[in-house]
Amino acid sequence: MMPSKFRFTFKPLVLEDRPLIHKWLVQPHVAEWIHGVGLQNTLNGLEKFFQGESNTTYWIGYDKDIPFAFLITSPKGNDATTLDLFICDLNYLGKGIAVPMIQEFLISQFPNMKRVLTDPEATNKRAIHVYQKVGFKIMGEFIASWHPVPHYQMELYMRDLHPKRPV
Repeated sequence: MMPSKFRFTFKPLVLEDRPLIHKWLVQPHVAEWIHGVGLQNTLNGLEKFFQGESNTTYWIGYDKDIPFAFLITSPKGNDATTLDLFICDLNYLGKGIAVPMIQEFLISQFPNMKRVLTDPEATNKRAIHVYQKVGFKIMGEFIASWHPVPHYQMELYMRDLHPKRPV
């Protein structure tokens, strides 16, 4: 378990991050969940982001100066954003940091957002468990166009972010 003072920072990707992201995306624990059309959409979106032609933001999460997480957000209307994320550095898997990392990301980057949406595969029990610990609720199930298997539509109202926001 990481110490409670563990703090993360988040920065939008810059072009120099491209090789790291490409390396991360082919790792088996990431490629299990992002592959085929979904992977190609992500890579295409990343290039549009680097060219300044996208409203999707691609982020790296850092533990001090160590990059360990890849996050993707896209606005949905005026009051919501989507969230996709992967802990990519193998040294950070299974350490109990996903929940505090998500909490810190949302509080630091989207403090005025009303809702956050995510859509993990229904078989991704680890991700679903983590999102539920953060406070996300399953709102429904759908078949994704990019990967025709069941996915859950999950939603978090920022006011319900667990634990309550620090003072």
